[in-house]
Amino acid sequence: ASSNMRCIILRRTPRAGPQQQVPRRMMKRMFYEAGRAMREAGTALDRVGLDVMAKPIFKEPFARHRPVMNLFDKHPVTDPSVFVAPNATVVGNVTIAHKSNVWYGAVVRGDQARVEIGGYTNIQDRAVVTTAKEVEGQSSGVTKIGSHVTVCPGAVLRSCVVEGHNRIGAGAVVNDGALVEEFAIVADGAVVHPGRRIPGGQLWAGNPAEFVRNLTKEEMAALEIDAEAASSLAEEHAAEFLPTSAVHLDAEKTA
Repeated sequence: ASSNMRCIILRRTPRAGPQQQVPRRMMKRMFYEAGRAMREAGTALDRVGLDVMAKPIFKEPFARHRPVMNLFDKHPVTDPSVFVAPNATVVGNVTIAHKSNVWYGAVVRGDQARVEIGGYTNIQDRAVVTTAKEVEGQSSGVTKIGSHVTVCPGAVLRSCVVEGHNRIGAGAVVNDGALVEEFAIVADGAVVHPGRRIPGGQLWAGNPAEFVRNLTKEEMAALEIDAEAASSLAEEHAAEFLPTSAVHLDAEKTA
């Protein structure tokens, strides 16, 4: 009986029509702009205070860059154990799981579609992970990267799926709709064309990327070892950027 009542209540609840949705979005935009204005006012007051105190040395901070940034109502979600380098960029609809890391100069951009990154995955220096609004033959342009994946320096991934325990070589490109299955290696400088599938347990190289050979058991085992080694190194780098008091970070890790 209670389930029937619940169904009746749900049916009687009117859905928000287009005329109701527009004012809601306008209100969200108003709050967003008001918050931004307050932040700008605070920055201006800070500069005035520094002038009064005659401390011009602080007018040029060491870094004003925001490594993790919202894009209006698209918010990145990162585990407390994730290291994002101070000059890296994680923006928009991005989810990064535990012990992963985004290194110096790398960009992870979830502005047009969602980006999902698993645990113990490292996005190395100057690599770019981005999305397209739509991909032919797929419902969305989401980019998914599994766990224990190494994305080497300068690699580019766009609206593709890279399953766990893989390595994308330095300067390699994985294009829209491509799939890299588990325990595979895309060689340095290789270009995986749109919609291409790289089977697991294989090495692919060239432009366009082509099969080279099967991986050995030792090479496949090294993929996880290398990814976890990068996470350990990231912890050392993260320690240099922790605030004086890290109680709030410890609380997040145990929550």
